[in-house]
Amino acid sequence: MKIEKKPLLNVALLSLITCRVYVIYWITVTTKDINSYMENEYISPTLACILSIITCGLFDIYWFYKYGNIVFNDMYKKADIDSYGENAFVLVLFFLIPFGYIYSVVTLQSKLNIIYDKIDIINDANS
Repeated sequence: MKIEKKPLLNVALLSLITCRVYVIYWITVTTKDINSYMENEYISPTLACILSIITCGLFDIYWFYKYGNIVFNDMYKKADIDSYGENAFVLVLFFLIPFGYIYSVVTLQSKLNIIYDKIDIINDANS
């Protein structure tokens, strides 16, 4: 399984420049990556995209809570990384304030990049 890391600056700038359109794309791709890594389809990436568009971003609040918990709890455990008490609720709070969604997206992508680095190290050691 090869999951690509995303540069944080690119994620932040694209989220801002596209007025959150990139966030919908990012949620779709990230949903697919997390489902693939966890070997469990929590929600279909296509459904996540459609709900995000139909609800004008309200679904994104639920998504950040649900997938934030998956990243901070389940993915960290699977990658054997300590979560240091990180909480998905903070992502939701920042998502609610203007331009706070950039913090939420960049923070979650940062955590995913750490996990992806750990996966690459483990895969290289097993090769």
